[in-house]
Amino acid sequence: MESLWTTLGVVAVVLAIVFVLFALFLVVKLVRKHRQVHRPDTPVPTKVAYWLSLVYTVFPLDLLPDPVYVDDILVLAGGLIYVGKSLGKKTRDDHRPDEATPPAVD
Repeated sequence: MESLWTTLGVVAVVLAIVFVLFALFLVVKLVRKHRQVHRPDTPVPTKVAYWLSLVYTVFPLDLLPDPVYVDDILVLAGGLIYVGKSLGKKTRDDHRPDEATPPAVD
């Protein structure tokens, strides 16, 4: 019976380490978008999603206790997906030619 508890303890520690490393990976990916997010033409909801996901991750009060990083990972992944899609859409819109302006005729 003691070996079962030892095995479960080792599995729990390994899972906790994996969750922490994955959460850190997501934080780094989100922080790398800092320069893009803080441009003046970035929509406010994108900036809010960026900051709220980072603040939730470092805030000491969570939905689940801190050794369990599942909620942090979900918030970070959601923020990263939203910010990435929003910045991608903004980039596509910036590179799209203005349809209201007629092409120049030579």
